[in-house]
Amino acid sequence: MHGLLHNSIIKTKKFIDMLNTKQKEKTKRICSNPKCYELGIYPAPKSRNQLREYLYFCINCIRDFNKSWNYFEGLNEKELEVEIRKSVTWDRPSWKFGTKNFNLDFEKAFDKFENKKHLKNKKVINKKLEESLKILGLNSDTNIKEVKTRYKTLAKKWHPDMQNEDNATNYEDKFINITNAYKTILESFTKPARTL
Repeated sequence: MHGLLHNSIIKTKKFIDMLNTKQKEKTKRICSNPKCYELGIYPAPKSRNQLREYLYFCINCIRDFNKSWNYFEGLNEKELEVEIRKSVTWDRPSWKFGTKNFNLDFEKAFDKFENKKHLKNKKVINKKLEESLKILGLNSDTNIKEVKTRYKTLAKKWHPDMQNEDNATNYEDKFINITNAYKTILESFTKPARTL
């Protein structure tokens, strides 16, 4: 516990030192305009080819710089058209669909989805699920709509209120088994297969 606290304090001190160093660098910078001697705290790119390297200006000089700087200055019409096209795709490489080997990768990706779909259809059937399917008279590749339709039919047929009172307990047990089987099958559609 003490070691963690000590490490945390050291990291905090290093972070504060780093901030102080950056602040000192900012205070030492003089405006990049040779005629100005104010503090240069506002960054501006050096050129269109050096966008990540900066000159630092004071507030007045940065305003003048922004008014005069033109990213597209010096480009001919074709180069300007290329820049516009590149900006449509955020300056990322692009090609027409179907002209690169990308289609093969695209097809492979969808083959993987297709394989997963087949695996999903071939459910791992545990004993409880198998018994539940047998009770409802269904096979393992049925869909949820068939299960619901079959359950409604059997529930109406075996509901204790629909039977005569002599064998009501037998019908009640049968109805409970049908309902439990239905719940088990529904769980197999909503939850991943597991062995019971």
